[in-house]
Amino acid sequence: MAGRNDLCPCGSGKKYKQCCMLKQSEAQTLEAKSRRFFERKQKLTNDLYTFVAQKQGGEWAFDHQKYKPFDSSLGYYRNGAGDMRAYFYQVYDSGLRGIEWFLEERGQRYSGEDREMLERWRDMKLSCYKLVDRYEQGQIIEDIWSQARYRMPYCETMPKLPPWTVSIGMLEPYVEDWCIHGVFMWGHPDVEAAVMTRVEQLHDPITQASGYELSPADILAANYPEMLNLCSQINSRQDKPLSTLKDMREQTYVTREYTCERPELLADMLLERKDEYILSPGTGPTENNIIISRAEKLDKAWAAIPADRRERLGLDEIHVLEEFVNIQIGRQGVTVHGWQSAELEAALELLESELSAAAGLIRVREEREAHQIPKDYILKGYNIITDKNLSEQEIAAYGNLPLLWQGVRDEQEKQPEDSTEMLVQRREYEQYRRNPEFPNLNLLRIALGLPESPFTE
Repeated sequence: MAGRNDLCPCGSGKKYKQCCMLKQSEAQTLEAKSRRFFERKQKLTNDLYTFVAQKQGGEWAFDHQKYKPFDSSLGYYRNGAGDMRAYFYQVYDSGLRGIEWFLEERGQRYSGEDREMLERWRDMKLSCYKLVDRYEQGQIIEDIWSQARYRMPYCETMPKLPPWTVSIGMLEPYVEDWCIHGVFMWGHPDVEAAVMTRVEQLHDPITQASGYELSPADILAANYPEMLNLCSQINSRQDKPLSTLKDMREQTYVTREYTCERPELLADMLLERKDEYILSPGTGPTENNIIISRAEKLDKAWAAIPADRRERLGLDEIHVLEEFVNIQIGRQGVTVHGWQSAELEAALELLESELSAAAGLIRVREEREAHQIPKDYILKGYNIITDKNLSEQEIAAYGNLPLLWQGVRDEQEKQPEDSTEMLVQRREYEQYRRNPEFPNLNLLRIALGLPESPFTE
């Protein structure tokens, strides 16, 4: 164990007391503050619940009625949402909200940090927040109206979220930053536009009825159940599974096997067709088993990307090819794989015509498997050819770029009212939910002329 004046074991060159010992002490202090914060929060929440429940006829009656304004699609969120409304947004016959009523009747029982926390709760405002960045200790959210940003360290109320997630809720000071207070139903980026639109729609009628100007926070609070139901509907719409045949189409996967007397000659004859057949990366003609692809370079497809962006992407050195057919040539025979397409049929015809006699090919088996896939799902494979030393993540990112690029261009035509940034944010959110380890979309952002994502690891 290092002494206070010894060199720090981390190798910084500093004394232990000025380096990791100090960091450990700071971490322990923050942990202690966090623990006291959440213990106080739990105690005061229980006191507030007991008070409001008593005013509403007892716990059973209170729990029974608080769910009613919220749609059943909220699931377990209904309980927390009901509490939030009862404590902070609902105005009772006393003319006060739950937290105001509680402080008026019971506030004299509290002092010090307990009293300060309750008064903060009374003054907190409801808003809509969007996750816009991350930092080492947590995440950064932004108020969609004021654009004010709040650092939220990871804690028991702040999980790691998909990029661009949006929610309605309240924030309270936490140690040196901020934390969620109560229910935050994080959801799809489309929630942002839907909430802003609904608040605008409600503004004039509510302002006229009340006789004074209302802020977005006031409108959200007055219509809290409706707003949460709206968020739930958007999230449910995005999560809706494909369940009917009309959502699906059939695609056939073909496998054909041959015996081959002269596999080396077959490989050479295919590779002579340089514009059509390529040696797949990672294999060589001298090996016992090589893979040759029927592929097409996408250089022409990139012509729509401005030259400066193509240069940033390195597309002069990194060539992406669309793969149609996979041909495995080994000592034991030849196997051809691919989804049904004109390119696959052309390859099969080539193998069984002019190349068949020369290489001694004899077909021994064919299998065609029908698969049901979503209508909008595109089955394509890509190869990367380059002299650069790319990581596996970079290879996957370049391999996904053509489909993503074309997908956004198609969406731009269908939804011209949506910004390109929003279209990409949706993809980043949905991609993360399916697989957080999926390659980032910064290559797509560069191709589209957008700022790089702050969520890239």
